[in-house]
Amino acid sequence: SSLKLVLLLNCSWIDAAKFLTGASAVGSLAIPIILRHANMIETGAMFIEFTSFFIFVCTLMCFHRASLEDDW
Repeated sequence: SSLKLVLLLNCSWIDAAKFLTGASAVGSLAIPIILRHANMIETGAMFIEFTSFFIFVCTLMCFHRASLEDDW
């Protein structure tokens, strides 16, 4: 019974982390688009934000691949 509770709590944390990661990714793309649509930022600033997001995603993918190759 306690093992089931631990597994359930662990799964809840994983689900929460996935939700927050998804919300952050969508927000990182949507906020610059919304600001550009409202003419609060220029097109160049929007593309700079998209470029930084792309670099961040590439860094995460490289880190993930490197961590898969490590022997713990």
